[in-house]
Amino acid sequence: MTATTPAGRLVSAFGDVAKMAALYAPEIAWSLSASLPYPRPMQGREAVLAFNRSVWEEVYFPDCSVEILDELGDERLSAVRFVYRATYRASGLPYENEYTLFARSGPDGISEVFEALDTLAIFDQMRGEEKGTAFARLSAS
Repeated sequence: MTATTPAGRLVSAFGDVAKMAALYAPEIAWSLSASLPYPRPMQGREAVLAFNRSVWEEVYFPDCSVEILDELGDERLSAVRFVYRATYRASGLPYENEYTLFARSGPDGISEVFEALDTLAIFDQMRGEEKGTAFARLSAS
């Protein structure tokens, strides 16, 4: 699927921080799920780029893939639901998770990003376990 909105173009650029940066407005704000250890929102181009670099220089290898499942909106407000696949740098283990991302844009580029994901799936896969393992373990107690 060829991306047709700012949100779609952004997730299609995941792994390539320079390509992502070209889409951003100077005063971009990026918010992630509250259970992750990042400020909400990360405010300003430098903060967002530092976050982007940490994702693909410290957490995952940059040769990731994105499969867009749904994309809607226009140049002002857009959203995508997608599957992100990558490899953890620390362990070499594969990672796959479903995300949603909303992007608000203006004449200067993307100004707001709201990214949501299954955070429990991240931790299961970091441990080399199947998605849902931690939840099953907790609900069995």
